Amino acid sequence: MGVKARAQALPGHEIGVDEQRGLSVDGLLPSTVMRPEDAEDAARGLRLCDLAPAAVVVWGGGTQMRLGASPRRYDVAFSTERMTRLLEYEPADLTCRVEAGMRLSDLQAALHAQGQRLPLDPPHPERATVGGMVAANTNGLGRGRYGTVRDWVIGIAVAYPSGKVARAGGKVVKNVAGYDLMKLHIGALGTLGVVAEVNFKVQARPEMEATLLAHFAAPAPALEVGLKLAHQYLAPASAIVQDGDGGRWDLALKLEGYVREVEAAKEQAIRFVREAGSALEDAAISPAFWDAARDWSTPTDDEVVLRAIVPLTASPLLVAAVPAGARVLAQPASGVVDVRVPAPSAAETLSRLRTAAGAEGQVVVVAASLAVKQSLDVWGPPPSGFPLMRALKQALDPNGILNPGRFVGGI
Repeated sequence: MGVKARAQALPGHEIGVDEQRGLSVDGLLPSTVMRPEDAEDAARGLRLCDLAPAAVVVWGGGTQMRLGASPRRYDVAFSTERMTRLLEYEPADLTCRVEAGMRLSDLQAALHAQGQRLPLDPPHPERATVGGMVAANTNGLGRGRYGTVRDWVIGIAVAYPSGKVARAGGKVVKNVAGYDLMKLHIGALGTLGVVAEVNFKVQARPEMEATLLAHFAAPAPALEVGLKLAHQYLAPASAIVQDGDGGRWDLALKLEGYVREVEAAKEQAIRFVREAGSALEDAAISPAFWDAARDWSTPTDDEVVLRAIVPLTASPLLVAAVPAGARVLAQPASGVVDVRVPAPSAAETLSRLRTAAGAEGQVVVVAASLAVKQSLDVWGPPPSGFPLMRALKQALDPNGILNPGRFVGGI
């Protein structure tokens, strides 16, 4: 069957070369594209793909498309770009329901108009979508204070290759029915179903914000101060440790809350920093700094990004294992350490970090080119519960059409 005949046999609309290239994943190009209008339309589209069968790669804003292993097949680009509505919003109840294709920046703008926000800030919120954030489990720099995506999702609607839409959870914070279904799809990279709608709980915007920047001679004391602050009454909203110029290590802090709380927390942070023998900058940290830190794990060049998640007290040992020539952004309050490394040294660095992380930690490749992915074990060894994961994949996607091969163990 020729390329044109194959495209005509697939569900969806044929696309030109330029659009194909824009929707490419690790060098693979789709033959057609589907753009469902809502959850039910998405389910109908997936059913057509399942009957073909046609391999589907789900697209939101495209900010996390370098995450995961390369797809085994790719026939249809399944875009949520038309599913962008804010379906329900109850400011008095601090809840909202949105379609998966809504941009994070648009959702935040609607919430901000009512003095509220969703305290999740994944990279590139002007492009990142709600569904992509849930599927990739991208949390931003506030994980230590505000938790993860899982902590803010209270309901979900998922479209399956069977042509059905399943709904779990609810529209109120106390409703926990179907919570296991929600957990199943958070971070699954769309390999089990397509997230179509999400219900969130939200919160009031903080009354005050303050920032601090301290400089250390080594990473260990900076990480120690960051972890110490995380255990205080008002933990930092964000705390990051980065390698700076000339061997310097920087600790950047963002404090949020009521005025009196923030002022007290700032005084405490200054005291901890000075007790550690560090120097403080007088000027506040600019919003551009935090934007760059938020987007740090999604480089536009060919650098490889590795992410380690380790017990909080193990961060200094992990950072100590990072070789010269690599760069680090660590979150001491959550045990997340991102490492950017040149492609030629990615394999050696990945091996070193996995050794340092040990059995209690995990190191994955979150961004890499196709050439680098082919030489790396992107996800590492499957977890002990992998047989259950594989059984769920078989039950929900028996023909294996959803993002085939991109997740752990080739799921």
